[in-house]
Amino acid sequence: MNLSHIKIGTRASQFVTALLVIFLAGCSTPATISMPNSDVLELRHEEIHTLADLPAPSVLIQAGDTLDIIRNSPFKTSADENRQYVVRPDGKISVPNAGLIQAAGLSPEALASTISEKFANIYREPEVTVNIIDMPGNRAFIGGAVRNPSAIPLNGNITMEQALLGSGGLLPTADSEHVALVRVGDEGKYNVYFLNLRSFLEDPNRPVVALQRGDMIFVPKSGIGSTVEAVDLYITRMIPFNLGIGASYDLNDEN
Repeated sequence: MNLSHIKIGTRASQFVTALLVIFLAGCSTPATISMPNSDVLELRHEEIHTLADLPAPSVLIQAGDTLDIIRNSPFKTSADENRQYVVRPDGKISVPNAGLIQAAGLSPEALASTISEKFANIYREPEVTVNIIDMPGNRAFIGGAVRNPSAIPLNGNITMEQALLGSGGLLPTADSEHVALVRVGDEGKYNVYFLNLRSFLEDPNRPVVALQRGDMIFVPKSGIGSTVEAVDLYITRMIPFNLGIGASYDLNDEN
């Protein structure tokens, strides 16, 4: 028997591939993340409609932001001119005549109120204005089954769909019906919502969700997509077609 060239007909190759698909469909890979059960999925699909109806969230200060703080007085001295502060990793800033103040997690207005209260014992007109002039963390993060996982700058009103297009779009293996939005809530914990991107051109009542600072979008793989990738991994990377004895396989041969 000549083992230098082995040919497998189309039917045989289809049979082998079918067996591999059935076998690998039950395998899990490290890149696969299990979805919640159907009841949880349905609830979180409903919650994203509620999320879309909420007013725009307040912009909160984060570590690494640069703040501009000025006292609102026509009688201020040169020492009261605009001061810029970079919020420390622990979320605090040190303000002359006010001391160490927690800034991260507050809105600029709330921080201004805190500083004004501390200035009340020093100045006759203690009110200050706080502006964020640099926000290095003003981004949303996109990962999963997208072409270009990345961090998207939120310069303006960016929706989930715009961010996904900006990342190059979804891969063929993506599950477009269960795109996850992970957002930190007011209580400081992650909340997860799901959006059916498949309904983009079908549902006129589909929610329009604007992204906010720190949002994460995760596009899971579909069950079929995971199986296709697993078959590709095992066939093209793990099963040696060159067996070291000159053997080759022609999976497209019709004879």
